[in-house]
Amino acid sequence: MSWSSRFVADALELPAGPAVEFSEISSDTRTLHPGALFVALVGEHFDGHDHLRRALDAGATGAMVRKGTPPVPGLIFFEVDDTLHGYGRLARARRRQINGPVVAVTGSNGKTSTKEMVAAVLRTRYAVHATRLNLNNLVGIPQTILAAPPETTALVIEAGANIPGEIARAREIIEPSVAIITNVGDSHLEGFGTRNGVMLEKLALLSGVPLAVVGTDPPDLGRQARGRARRVLTAGLKDSDVVPSSLTVDGSGRPSFTIDGVDVRLPIRGQHQAANAMLAWALVRELGLDRKAAAAALSSLALPGGRGEVVEVGGLTIVNDAYNANPASFRTAIATAQAMRQGRRLVFIAGSMRELGKDSKRFHHEIAGELAALNPEVLGVVGDFVAAIKPHTQVLGQRLLQASDPMALGPLLKERLQGNELVVLKASRGVQLERILPFLGINIEAH
Repeated sequence: MSWSSRFVADALELPAGPAVEFSEISSDTRTLHPGALFVALVGEHFDGHDHLRRALDAGATGAMVRKGTPPVPGLIFFEVDDTLHGYGRLARARRRQINGPVVAVTGSNGKTSTKEMVAAVLRTRYAVHATRLNLNNLVGIPQTILAAPPETTALVIEAGANIPGEIARAREIIEPSVAIITNVGDSHLEGFGTRNGVMLEKLALLSGVPLAVVGTDPPDLGRQARGRARRVLTAGLKDSDVVPSSLTVDGSGRPSFTIDGVDVRLPIRGQHQAANAMLAWALVRELGLDRKAAAAALSSLALPGGRGEVVEVGGLTIVNDAYNANPASFRTAIATAQAMRQGRRLVFIAGSMRELGKDSKRFHHEIAGELAALNPEVLGVVGDFVAAIKPHTQVLGQRLLQASDPMALGPLLKERLQGNELVVLKASRGVQLERILPFLGINIEAH
């Protein structure tokens, strides 16, 4: 969609300048289209102001810049104190054009799965625009909202954070009508220090929001949410406002449940996904969505790659959950492996959990013990798990494979495979554990 200079000036509370239509609002000179408004963001290792000439050469006709930036002939300037803050204000102005539900989703685990579920059920009534990929920070959130097509009637925005204060700023941009917290656990402790610090950050999404929907981990999440949002619903597998009347998990790890008289069989693995579905189902109830249509939408759900995706290659069943990792999500992966094992040979590949701060060593040792107790036929470890698994090397014996990185582990793993195993990959994104996939017969580029 196009943007008038009046829209930009009003959003930034600046005097109206020349009447111009901008073809897009973008912070990336590599993908600028002619007629764009370029946003000169400033980061730790870059400064968009250094690329104003490049933006002009790419066809930009305007730029949002910090005050005092020397003029660039051919570019209409919108001068602000902070271009990142200005980017957020532009996005907030676009959000205010959306008349339907605007849902913000955060949490230590399950943000993306829940976001996809919420978007799926909302699509039964609304034209939904939702966060793609990992665009859930203070750059990605404005980018997502500003990319919403003109026909959009509902937004579903994922909000992540690494340091205190980011969620509160995200809330100011998104202005959610519904805020969802999936859970609060030991994630990003390097930035937040303690689990209580994580809790306070996530709760910041709820301030003044008309409706909050929260999970049950930890059990007092609902209590802490009350008083921040105007109304709070809890959703989970038990002891909640929104719960299924029945729940089963089949041999492939897929959960099925019944709620409000309709049956849902999720096509994704793990009992925890049924808990995430309850968060989405709260909106089915609140908005009066067609329950059969919502059930069908959940039953045909597909998640982005690397988040518990299952690939069959010959006789191998590969669970690729190597997009994110912390202690809680690792335990979920272990539980999923147990449910799917069904007497098959189990191969579990574990890579480092990032951003756990001073407790990182302790958490890796705890999870290493649980991996050893899982008793897989093969356990491969890289990164921080190499040191953490040492107390269990004698018990694991020849079943343990260790390497400095995924590329070194790959050939060792390939030699051990019989071709009929369940293989689970779990690590933080920075480990790039997906580099093992070619050794399992998967072409990463094609995949």
